[in-house]
Formats: sequence, C-alpha cells, structure tokens
Amino acid sequence: LLLHQIPGNAFLNETRQSEETLRAELHHYGLDLPLPQQYANWVTGVLHGNLGESLVNHGVLITPLLVRETSVSATVGFFALLVTIGLGLVLGVIAALRQNTWVDYIASSTAVIGYSVPSFVIAIFGLLLFGHYLYVWTDGTVFYQPGWGKVEQIPVPALALGLPYASYVARLTRASMLETIRTDYVRTAWAKGLKARVVVLRHALRNALIPVVTILGPLITGIITGSVVIENIFGIPGLGKEFVTSILARDYNIVIGVFTFYAALVGLANLAVDVIYPVLDPRIRY
Repeated sequence: LLLHQIPGNAFLNETRQSEETLRAELHHYGLDLPLPQQYANWVTGVLHGNLGESLVNHGVLITPLLVRETSVSATVGFFALLVTIGLGLVLGVIAALRQNTWVDYIASSTAVIGYSVPSFVIAIFGLLLFGHYLYVWTDGTVFYQPGWGKVEQIPVPALALGLPYASYVARLTRASMLETIRTDYVRTAWAKGLKARVVVLRHALRNALIPVVTILGPLITGIITGSVVIENIFGIPGLGKEFVTSILARDYNIVIGVFTFYAALVGLANLAVDVIYPVLDPRIRY
C-alpha cells in the first residue's frame, strides 16, 4: 500500500507514450484495478509460486530473477557467514577464558572497533588497499574484471560484510561464556579433572551458544541475502543491488517480491533456530 502512494510509476520513466499506450500498460499489469483487488490477485499469485512480472523489463518473471540474484548474494554471504561465526566465536571464547588479561582487552577492543566501523567504510578501505595501494601485487584485476563470479572477487566483499557481524557475535559470545563458566556444572566438570577442551567445548560453549543462535537467525538472513551498500560499492549483481535499482525505477512488483522473499527467509531462519535449541539444550522441549 505504501509503495503505491509513491508519485509516478514505472511507465512514466520510459520514453514519452500516448495515453492509449499508457492505459494499455496499466491494464496489462492490473494496475488500473482497485488496490484491494490488486492485493487479492497478488496473494493468489504468491500462493501459486508466482511473484508476478517486472514492470520495467517486460516479460521477465520475478521468481526466477530473485532466485538467480539470491544465488549471487548467497555466494558472498556464505563466506561472510564463515567470517561471522568463525571469527566471532573464536574471539568471544578467547576473551572469556582470558578475562581481565591483555588478551581479553585486545579481543574486546577489536570487537568494539569492528562493530563501530560501518561496513561501507571497510568496503571502501578494501577497495583502496587492494585496488590502488596493492595494485601491482594483485595484478590490478581484482575489482576491474568484467562480470562477476571469479574467486578473487569474493574475499574483500565477504570481509566487509562479515566483520561487523563477527564483532557483534564476539561480544555476545564473551558475555554468554562468562556467565556459563561460573555455573555449578562447569565447576563440577573442572573438579572432575576433565580436559580443558572437553569442558570448554562440550559443557561451556554448547550452553553459551543459545543466545548466540537466537540472534544468528536474523543475521544469517541479512548476510545471505546480501547488503544493499556492499553490493552497490562492489557492483555485485545480487539481491540488494536489484532492490535499489527497482526502487529507483518504480518497479513495484520486484520491490514487493524482494520484501516477500526476505520475509520468507526470516521465517525459515527463525524456524531453524527453534529446531537447534533442543540440540544445544535437551531441557528445551516443544
């Protein structure tokens, strides 16, 4: 409903058209119908797996388009997720086990700085570092090759996308680990003489992961679907870049399709989190 209140439409951005042609375009896409009827038609299409057709690129179906662009965003998002989970958990656990030592101070300070610096600043710094200052070392082709999908193009966007999330996960992991290692069952495990690796991984970290997993649901959705800013900076033809392009072009069908797709992914991610809870803590039952 809010999108339809935006002045203009996708057809006014094209070359000058006659009134008859404009009315024919609006009728073809059903935009001349009352809003309740448009909404009913859209819901019917969604239930059949059809998100409609692009208003700007005639004949382009939205569902295959979003699947293709999500695969591009997911490629970068997968490596960004590895950075988020791997680096975040490691820093958080180390900081908790070495509380109030120089290791804790360095890890915590790094996490605070990483969380405070916006991802687009990291992205621009990466462009300057590898595209300019290390131009000779990288052969100058990392960000200037036509097309997308080469392996060497992925690490810097993945780091720019994953580092802020990793910092947040590190801070949350540290706080949760500090609370867990003070519990009676962890103290009992130490008193029994169990190996440090067993106590930390099996008893402490496993229970400390519950709040971390809670926030990983929405985070994973955001990472996998890409970042609007990161994809525009690096020219990645993913979901975020298409979202911005569609808004500027008044392509309401694609914008609504992206919202719907994202909402479905959030629901699936939260469902996966609920399934993981009993695995981490058998006391949780549904």
